[in-house]
Amino acid sequence: MAAKTSQATLALEYTAHGAAKGWRANEHLVDALPYVDSVPPELKPHVEALIEEEKRRSTKLPSDYLREMPSVRAPKFDDHPVLKTEYERVRNKEPMAPLDSVRYRLEPPPQARRGDVGAWKSSLDNAAAQLEHQHLRILNQELLLKYGDKAWRAQVALDEAAVRGLEAQLAALRKETDGLNRERKLQQHAAGSELSKLERQYLSQVRKNADIERACDRLEDAVAAMEAELDTHIRADTGAEAEAEAGAAEGQQGPGAAGEAEAAGADKPAAAADGSGDTDMADGAAAAEGAAANGTHAAGAES
Repeated sequence: MAAKTSQATLALEYTAHGAAKGWRANEHLVDALPYVDSVPPELKPHVEALIEEEKRRSTKLPSDYLREMPSVRAPKFDDHPVLKTEYERVRNKEPMAPLDSVRYRLEPPPQARRGDVGAWKSSLDNAAAQLEHQHLRILNQELLLKYGDKAWRAQVALDEAAVRGLEAQLAALRKETDGLNRERKLQQHAAGSELSKLERQYLSQVRKNADIERACDRLEDAVAAMEAELDTHIRADTGAEAEAEAGAAEGQQGPGAAGEAEAAGADKPAAAADGSGDTDMADGAAAAEGAAANGTHAAGAES
């Protein structure tokens, strides 16, 4: 249980806010701290090699990433007949039709159709259109001379207002981005300090565990040595007890043999005692001393 708990606390807990929302369901969330984490220069080639290896093993194409993005809304003028015809022309790689400049010319009917009323009517209509076009140009010029500068200034003012609005939006977005980055930096520095403290505590606990393990090894060696010494003492005491028991048994057999010798000496004839009385007395004294010595040795062994 302790090992499982320690393994669970090694991972950073975070909430995958976009992990289950539409096209972001399969994105890879990165739990790095770019404001705190530092990549040593000697590790940069290794990191780049890992990135290249990941790119080489990846089966995704750029179009796959675009396919995962939300689809763009279809334009509303796809079915416009003019655009549809133009799209078809471009798809077939056909050249664009040249500009018709005939209607801008003011010419009479050709010589062969000078007697045709319809030809003259077409030429008259063209001349009227050309006249109206020139009249419209004159009106536009007069309007430009009268209101052109004011209209230009008004348009410039509108454009400047639009630019100011966009600049204000840009400044607001930059301010929001800077605030977000600042808050993220502060949070990451706070998390980095906490992680550094936890790392120091972890290393301290690892060193403490190593010291405890070495102390346990020394205690186990000392206990093994004491057990070996105790076994030696037990074997020595067992041998001493066996020797004491053997000595006690020999002491118990000594006095009986001395009594038998004395009885045998008392049964000898008087004539022999007369001839060798001194010798028999000496032998009896020696036997008595030996029995007494055996009894004393046995008593010492028992004690």
